[in-house]
Amino acid sequence: MKTTSRTKPPKRETLLARLAVVGSGPGGIAAAVTAAEHLRAGERIVLIDEQPAPGGQIWRGPQKSDPVAQRWIERLNHESIEPVQGQVIGADSGHTLLLETAKGTMRVAAETIILATGARERFVPFPGWTLPGISGIGGLQAMMKSGWPVKGKRLVIAGSGPLMFPVAATAMKFGAKVLEIAEQAAWWRLAYFALHLAAYPEKLFEGLRFFAKLWSIPQSHGTWIKRAGGTEKLEWVELTDGSRTRRIDCDLLAIGAHLVPNTELAALLGCRIDSAGRIAIDQELRTSEKKIFAVGECTGVGGADRALIQGQLAALAALNLHELFAHHVGALPRWERFSRLLDATFSPREELKRQIQGDTIVCRCEDIPHESLCRHDSWREAKLQTRCGMGPCQGRVCGPAAQTIYGWGVESVRPPILPCKGGTLLELDKTEMNS
Repeated sequence: MKTTSRTKPPKRETLLARLAVVGSGPGGIAAAVTAAEHLRAGERIVLIDEQPAPGGQIWRGPQKSDPVAQRWIERLNHESIEPVQGQVIGADSGHTLLLETAKGTMRVAAETIILATGARERFVPFPGWTLPGISGIGGLQAMMKSGWPVKGKRLVIAGSGPLMFPVAATAMKFGAKVLEIAEQAAWWRLAYFALHLAAYPEKLFEGLRFFAKLWSIPQSHGTWIKRAGGTEKLEWVELTDGSRTRRIDCDLLAIGAHLVPNTELAALLGCRIDSAGRIAIDQELRTSEKKIFAVGECTGVGGADRALIQGQLAALAALNLHELFAHHVGALPRWERFSRLLDATFSPREELKRQIQGDTIVCRCEDIPHESLCRHDSWREAKLQTRCGMGPCQGRVCGPAAQTIYGWGVESVRPPILPCKGGTLLELDKTEMNS
C-alpha cells in the first residue's frame, strides 16, 4: 500500500538512559532529583510527561504559593535530567518506551524505569451526567488554572474526597458562586477520618485552613447527585441523602467519586496489578518486573507527601543505594496508613450503583447505555458486543465505572494506551513486529 502524507511515519529518535521516569508529579520529580544527585558522571535520566511544565495534577500551575513544590521543581534543573514532553503510548518486550511528541515519535531505552503515572477521577454514572456543564472535580480545577472563565457561574461540587475543598477555594478565587459541597461519604466515615487526622497534623492544619475559607458555603455529608437536567446544557441537579431529595438550579457541576490509579502502562510492561487496581510493589517500591519501580498515586491514592517519600526511596533502590534507603524508609509506613484511610473513607457507596437507569449512558465515547451493558458478564464480552471502551478515552472513564457498577475488571491492555496519530500507529505496528 502506498504511504500517503496522512499516514507517513513521523520522525523517530531513540534516547538511551540510565533511568526513565514516567510522570513529573511529586513522585516523579522526587525520583528524578534523588537519582540525579547520586548518578555517576555521564549518566542520564529522562523525565517524561505530557505537560510542558512539571508538577502533575497536584502541583499544576504557579508554584510560588507552595514552597515545597517550588523547592523540588527548582532542583529539577540538573545537568543529568533531560525532560521530554510527550505521551507514552506503547512499549516493546525489552521495556523500550514508545512516545508520541510534538516532533514525532521517540523511543526511550532505559536500564531502569520508575512509573509515576498518577491517578484519575472515578465517575459513577447517573441520569444526565453527560450534559454540557458537568465535569470532573479535578478536571474543573485544571481548566480554571488554565484560564477557563467561571466568574459569576453557579457551581455545585458533589462526590467524594478531600480534593473538593481546594477546588471550591479555587472556584471562589476566580469568582464562581459555590452553592454547595456535597460529600457522599456517611457522617460516621467522616468522623472516623477526622479522628485519625490527629496523627497527621499537617493534613489537619490544611483542612482547617480550607474550612476557614469555605465556612460560608453550605456543606452536606451522606449526600449525592441523583440526577441532573437541562434542555441543551446543565440547568439543575437533584441531591439526595437516600430519604429526601432537593433540587438546586446551577450552571456548573463538578463530580468525582474519589480516584483510581493509572495502571495501563504498568500492565502493558508486564507489571502485576493487585486486586484493588493498584500497581503491586514490594517494600523497595519494585514491581513484579525487576527493573521497573512505581511510586505515587498509581500505587494507591495518598497525596503528595507519600509520593515524595516513595519517589526518593524508589530512586535509591533503583541505584542500589541500600544504606541510604534503609535510613529513609522509616518515614513511609505512616503515609501508607494515610492512603488506606483515604480509601476506607471515600470509596463509593452502594446507593450510587443502584440509582443508574436503563438509558443512562455509561460509555460516553460510544454512547452505550446501562441497559446494553448489564446483560453481559464481563468487560471483554461487553467490549466485543457493544464497543464499550473502544472510543477515544480507551476505557479510562467507562472502565472504572463498569468496575464499580458491574464488578468487571479490565482483562488486558493493548497499545496504544492513549489516543495517537495515524503515523504513530505505524510505529506501533513496527514495535509489535520486532517484539
